[in-house]
Amino acid sequence: ARAIHRASPRRERAFIAVNCGAIAPDLVESELFGHEKGAFTGALARRKGHFLEADGGTLFLDEVGELPKPAQVKLLRILQEMEVLPVGSSRPQKIDVRVIAATNRSLPAEVASGAFREDLFHRLAVAVLRLPPLRERREDLGLLIDHLLAHVNREGAEQPGYVDKALSAGARNLLLSHPWPGNVRELQNTLRRAAIWTAESRLSAEDIREALLPASNGGG
Repeated sequence: ARAIHRASPRRERAFIAVNCGAIAPDLVESELFGHEKGAFTGALARRKGHFLEADGGTLFLDEVGELPKPAQVKLLRILQEMEVLPVGSSRPQKIDVRVIAATNRSLPAEVASGAFREDLFHRLAVAVLRLPPLRERREDLGLLIDHLLAHVNREGAEQPGYVDKALSAGARNLLLSHPWPGNVRELQNTLRRAAIWTAESRLSAEDIREALLPASNGGG
């Protein structure tokens, strides 16, 4: 999503990424579409919402399959009309936003079960990119390991006493052979845990093995 944004004419405008599954169901509409002061208990000030924050740029809706039905209805209207109606407002606001959505669910199956609106699915599925799991693109794994470890080291540089980490041959081989059922997030968090828990500058295979979550450690 970030690569699409950076390669587009919108690259100088905002890129807003939202994990739809991490928002409490009763706050989804307020977070995405905004609200007016006093619109509900606790609404002490006006909130723009992610759509208005991304106006002119790109809004990335990660885990869009987690949205509750009421929010799906409102999202469909926004995509059709390109205008946002904040909670508690009677005045729609025009927006110009590119929406990119991602999900780890099968939305056709969710549509068939009634959990996801069919009209919203077709509105979102204008251009569909399937990103295979890591186990199906092993040739990318080495590059991702290097990129994510560099990212972890940049994060660690802000922490007192942190030492940049490198991988031993054994650690790299273990990372390359692991099936990564949790895909890139699991890989990144494993590297992050290993880097935090290890005082030495070189991560060993044992450091990586200990950093793997118990549910995925069987293949290690």
